[in-house]
Amino acid sequence: MQVSRRTKFSLAQLLSVVDRPTVYVLFEKFGFDPQAVSSPVGISDEMKYADAQVLSDLIIEVIETSKTLRNSTSPKYKFDDQFSILEKSLLLDGYLIEGKLIRALDPNFKGYVPVEDALIMELDGSSLQQKANIKNSVKASADDFVKAQPDYNGSLTNIRIALETLVREIALEKGFTTTRAGNTWGPSLGHLESCGFIDKKDENALSSVFTFISNGAHIPLGFSQAEFVRLGRNMCTSMCYFTIKKYNA
Repeated sequence: MQVSRRTKFSLAQLLSVVDRPTVYVLFEKFGFDPQAVSSPVGISDEMKYADAQVLSDLIIEVIETSKTLRNSTSPKYKFDDQFSILEKSLLLDGYLIEGKLIRALDPNFKGYVPVEDALIMELDGSSLQQKANIKNSVKASADDFVKAQPDYNGSLTNIRIALETLVREIALEKGFTTTRAGNTWGPSLGHLESCGFIDKKDENALSSVFTFISNGAHIPLGFSQAEFVRLGRNMCTSMCYFTIKKYNA
């Protein structure tokens, strides 16, 4: 199981509200430093640097024993709130919790970091002037999805803004002349194709994903709103990663 940085911190937040002796035993069982349970920072550090397989085993146990862990939490609403955030963070990573089981919704490529984490790393390593704003839009998109009252439209809007800003900024660096105001998505994308940064197939793929998530109010038959938004967000995140990876090459 490959989980994102966000899910690791969501797990740490959950464990931080559970009765400390219970978490101490879990840490002993899975080989973490049991003294780390003394603070939320210590727990998050253990989760952040954990071996992927060990972390997967811990997540599975937390899900399978969630009722017991909830009973070790006072007040119980703290557990409910944090478990809900973990559940939605896992869903963004492609894992669905059903009762006491967790199942993968997407192909799981062992050894590869989740695409959102890979995107953030590529943005950090880029020279784009607006990379902080792009990262903030990616983060806001995830935050809108996982919060207690999800803002699904906001989640799609923010990831679309990330892609639009990324394409516009690269186009400007590649000689596109325009103001930063108004709708520059189409002209910016067209410039990237005309200057040879992407080919026509790339342009069509980027344009199609952008259009797909722009129609977020229309949920196709057979999808829940959460399923559709997760799909659209993951597609757009992947196209952001594709674009910044080409830019950094």
